[in-house]
Order: sequence, then structure tokens, then C-alpha cells
Amino acid sequence: MKVLKKLVLVSISVALLAGCASPSPSPTPSASVNPTPTVAPMTPAEAKAAYKLIAQASCNAAQSLGVVESSEAYTVVSVNKEEGYKDYSAAYLEKPDKYGVIWELTSITSCADWYSFSMADEAGQEAAIDVTFDASESTYTTFEDFGDSGSAHFKYSIDEGKLATATNLDPKNPSVTEIRYGNLTAEDLAILKTAVDQYLATL
Repeated sequence: MKVLKKLVLVSISVALLAGCASPSPSPTPSASVNPTPTVAPMTPAEAKAAYKLIAQASCNAAQSLGVVESSEAYTVVSVNKEEGYKDYSAAYLEKPDKYGVIWELTSITSCADWYSFSMADEAGQEAAIDVTFDASESTYTTFEDFGDSGSAHFKYSIDEGKLATATNLDPKNPSVTEIRYGNLTAEDLAILKTAVDQYLATL
């Protein structure tokens, strides 16, 4: 009888301990993983058509908002005509202290290719710009052959549908230019003023 009581007590103790034990945690559902968005590749013709729209948007923004293009060697400043200084609207600083007036917007990165496209359209011709698109980087690479005047070979990154950086792929003149639209600072505008004043002083 004593043995039976001991067995009963042991069984009750085990049952009580089991009731007090923490429940096993249920498995946590794994978080869903969103696939990395991919950019579809483009044929050269598709890349050229897409890049043409980017070039147009970039130049429109440069002309309406103003633009600053800067690299290690120089800074270009262009404002809209209403905000020009003494009828001049674009200038550059070749660091550290060489200033100059820019006469045509074809000379600034944000407008150069759009002028090539638009002038070709006016002539009823295809713009002589080769364009490729790198889907892995979302960058556009352009090439223009100017004959005896040389060539232009650039890679562009895009932000909000406009040119953001321009990398010169010419091994003799490597550079990276950053392009900023609008919000010109007093320091930016001082480049235009200094360049114009220096130029007018030579007349």
C-alpha cells in the first residue's frame, strides 16, 4: 500500500510540474522577402529614345531653375535669363581662380546633348549620338564623334528623370561632374558675377 501511495504522489507531482512548465514557443513565421526590383534592359534604339527625354528634361530644368555643374577642376554656373547678371547668364570657374563667360548652353553638360538632339530634329536627321543602357547600374553611356574635333564619351547617372552625374570616359581627361538643379547659393552666383565683371573690364 505504501508503494502504491508513493507512485500516486509521484504521478501527481509530475503532472503539477508539467502544468507549471512554460509552453513551447510556436514557430515564428518567416518574414516575406520582397524581391529586388530589376530594371529591364534596353536595345540601343530604346536607350537613345529614353535618353533623349532625359536630356530634354535636364536642359529644361537647367534653363528654368538654374544649374551648377561641379568637378575637381571646375564649376559651371548657369541661371535663367531673368536672373542673369548684366545680360549674362552662364560662367565658369576653372580652379583655383580662372573665370570665364559661357556664351552658349551647348557648352554645359546638362544641355549639350539636348541641343544635339533638337538641332538634328530641326534638320530632319537622326542625332549622331550612340547611346547604350546598363541595366545593372541604371546608367546611360553616350558617344559622339566630332571628326577632327575629337569625340565625347560619357556615362551618366540619372536622378528624378534628369542627369545627375557625368563621368568622362576619355582616359586622357577623366573626370566626374555632379549636376545640381536650382537652389543656387550666393557662392554659386559670385562665380557668374566675378566672371562677367572680369570680362567687361577687358572691353
